[in-house]
Amino acid sequence: MQFYEVARIIVPTTMTDMSRFSRHLSSVVAVVVVTHLLIALGLTSTVRAATSCAQGGACVVGSIGPGGGIVVYDAGSLRWWGRYLEARPLKYGRGLVWSGIPTESLYKNDAIGVAKRQRINAKQIGMGLTNSRLIVEQSNGAPSAAGYILNRVIGGESDWYLPSKDELNVVYNLRAVRKIPRMDTGPYWTSTEAAVTYAWYQLFQDGTQYTEDSNIGKVDGNKGLTKNMRHAFSGFPSTPFRLVAMRAFPQGTGLPEAPYSASLTGNTCSDSGPCVVGDLGPGGGIVFYDAGVHKTWGRYLEAAPESTDIAGLRWKNIKVSYRARPIYKNTKLLSAQVQRVMSKSIGMGAKNTRTIVKTYGIARYAARYSQDLVVNGVSDWFLPSADELDVMFNVLYANTSVLGGLRKGFYWTSSEYDYNNAWTQTFGSGQQFDREKPFIRGEETGGRSLRVRAIRAFG
Repeated sequence: MQFYEVARIIVPTTMTDMSRFSRHLSSVVAVVVVTHLLIALGLTSTVRAATSCAQGGACVVGSIGPGGGIVVYDAGSLRWWGRYLEARPLKYGRGLVWSGIPTESLYKNDAIGVAKRQRINAKQIGMGLTNSRLIVEQSNGAPSAAGYILNRVIGGESDWYLPSKDELNVVYNLRAVRKIPRMDTGPYWTSTEAAVTYAWYQLFQDGTQYTEDSNIGKVDGNKGLTKNMRHAFSGFPSTPFRLVAMRAFPQGTGLPEAPYSASLTGNTCSDSGPCVVGDLGPGGGIVFYDAGVHKTWGRYLEAAPESTDIAGLRWKNIKVSYRARPIYKNTKLLSAQVQRVMSKSIGMGAKNTRTIVKTYGIARYAARYSQDLVVNGVSDWFLPSADELDVMFNVLYANTSVLGGLRKGFYWTSSEYDYNNAWTQTFGSGQQFDREKPFIRGEETGGRSLRVRAIRAFG
């Protein structure tokens, strides 16, 4: 996302000029604050394109790409898959199945790694093209959503593919914040397999990413479906699957990364680093994320030790009214809903936690418990954001063996869904669902109590 403030600074010489200057300065400061926040979330760039991106010039998120799509992601530097992602929602190709052979997995337990780990790695940014080719190869000529896109030339480009789970989520986030690209709501396929007979898709009504495994018993898989199932706890209808075509550019270099693969190193690292995923962090927990460079929030994320894992906490202080003291309010610059979308990003967990505790005060609830933790003399713990918790699931739980003592069940995030609900993640399939804030346990979680595992950022 890009904001530009073109201003001629005039030194005020009268009270009237001073008043005008003050108002202008306030607006500039507000824009700067929001711009820095969006940069931290990866939704903007600080560089303005001199030559248009479509003509081979510099690109920023929101630019029109060489293929006529919207640039939805900038990795900041050239990676093995490229640097930019552009997306084009398709008006055609609706109601296609995910695979021509919906009862078989794309992966097998072999020398490359167990199928579960390959599915986890297939979620990440940069994997959409590889996933799409695997689907087409397995389908052996039978119609599939991935095959439909791979065989098309759009905007003069022929390297389009079906996006991975994380790639499609980038499209949703940009659309939710900036209203681009223009597209319908409804279910959209990803190219990421979730299980032998299940694939990931995303609802563009609210951003929920499903595998359909909550409907086990009603459906034996979703790869052969032409429309999504209606979920018991969702008011969204069952409609035909839609498609977003994506391409990466320029051509990448180097070997594919596998950041979701982790093992314990036996080493302990300090607050200043350097650390690698699998080290014990300064707080005695496992380092599960390395941003690669220092960010505004730090560089590394560390999960609190197993001894701090707790069940049965609510998300909110039940004595505080939802509407009387909301977590987010509409402002001139950002609506409450846009702030909620931003709250899901990596690097937002600490800010979310401070906002929740400031709103709800002293009581026993998930964010307060996390903020009050002191472990190994470290006291800067917080409740993870939705994306932070998802990385913790991918790296520590969905491993060949569970690391860090995480339990099967639902964990709270610090990301609000709406006034009444907050995002949770099931440590089973990895799906994230909204749950009512006063909720502790119930039918939706199979009778299990909701759990809390704090994290901290450092470096």
